[in-house]
Amino acid sequence: MDCYIFEAPNHRAFKEEGWYSSDIVKERMYWRKNWDMVRNWSFIPKNYESGEFIRIGSKELEEMIRVACTHRDYFGTYDSVPQLCELRDEVLGWEQNEVKDKKLFVEFDW
Repeated sequence: MDCYIFEAPNHRAFKEEGWYSSDIVKERMYWRKNWDMVRNWSFIPKNYESGEFIRIGSKELEEMIRVACTHRDYFGTYDSVPQLCELRDEVLGWEQNEVKDKKLFVEFDW
């Protein structure tokens, strides 16, 4: 299972051909085989289909941080915690300054 957090201006960006290598979509985080994380995020729908993009904000990042603090990653570390904290702080800035063209989306597939 691969899990990503992407930055994009909107959902439509992921429908464009070649979106992964475009300038408008940026990979912000990546996890490998971290089912414990995904299974413990309350914002993932029960009927999630592999490859769906779920918009997340500071609230979801807070939850991701809490889960990451109690579930080691595939490599047995907690290395994603500082990255998630930095990303949360950045998103809080976007939300406070009402930045409209930057949004985060989580996606995982198997």
